[in-house]
Amino acid sequence: MSKRICTILMSLIITTSLIGCSSTKDNNTEENTNSKTVTEVKKVDNSQGSWAKDYSLDKTKGYFKDYLTKMEKVTEELGMEYSKEEVVKEDDGKPVTVNSIYFDNEKPDPNKMESMFFGMKIFGEDLSSGVIELKLSLNFDSAEAIKTGNFDLGNTSFNKYIDEFTGQSSRDYSEINKKIIEGLKSEKGEGLIENSIDGLNEEIRFNKDYIVYKLSTKTYDFKNPDPTIENNN
Repeated sequence: MSKRICTILMSLIITTSLIGCSSTKDNNTEENTNSKTVTEVKKVDNSQGSWAKDYSLDKTKGYFKDYLTKMEKVTEELGMEYSKEEVVKEDDGKPVTVNSIYFDNEKPDPNKMESMFFGMKIFGEDLSSGVIELKLSLNFDSAEAIKTGNFDLGNTSFNKYIDEFTGQSSRDYSEINKKIIEGLKSEKGEGLIENSIDGLNEEIRFNKDYIVYKLSTKTYDFKNPDPTIENNN
C-alpha cells in the first residue's frame, strides 16, 4: 500500500482529533465554537444503497475485480506509474489479505494527486470479513484557495476515481468546496467532512497542505451474507 498516503492520513487524523478534544473544553468561547463547527461530524446514515447490502465473499470479490479494472484504466489515462500487489499482512496479530493498486507521486504540482490506493482487505484466517477502500491524497494549494475563495474538488483528478467508484459522473461538489474553504479560513485551518453515497462511506480530511479523501464500503460480514441477493446480478 502507498506509504505516503498512510503517513499523511495519520497526521491529519491526529490533528483533527486534537482539535475536537480542545473544542470540548469551553463551549462559551468563539474560538472553540469555530473549531467545533469545522470538525464536528454529524452521524451519517450508511444503511441505504446498493453497497449497504450484505454481500458474500465471492460477490464482493467479483465487484472488486470489476472496479479494480476501472481504477487501473483511470490511472493509465492519467499517465501515472502504478503498482499492483496481493499480500498478507498482520494487524493486531491477525492476518489481513490485501489486493490493491496504488501509486505515489513524489513531486506533485500544486493541486495534483500525490497518492492513490484502491484495494480490498479481507480479515482473518477464516476470511470472515472484508472491506473495499479508495484513498486519495492531494498536494493542496490552500493559499490560492483562501485568497480567491475558490476551489473545486471536482476539477481535480480525484473526480475521475470517485466517478468510477460511485457511478455518479455529474456530481455537484459545491457544498463540499464551501466547507473546505470555511475550514481553511477558520483559526485551526483544517477539518473533516463525512457523507454517504449509495451506501459508501465518504471521508474528506483537509488542512493547508493536503486533502486526503477516503471512500469505502462497510465492513462486510462474510459469515452472514444475505441469501436473497446471492444469485442476483
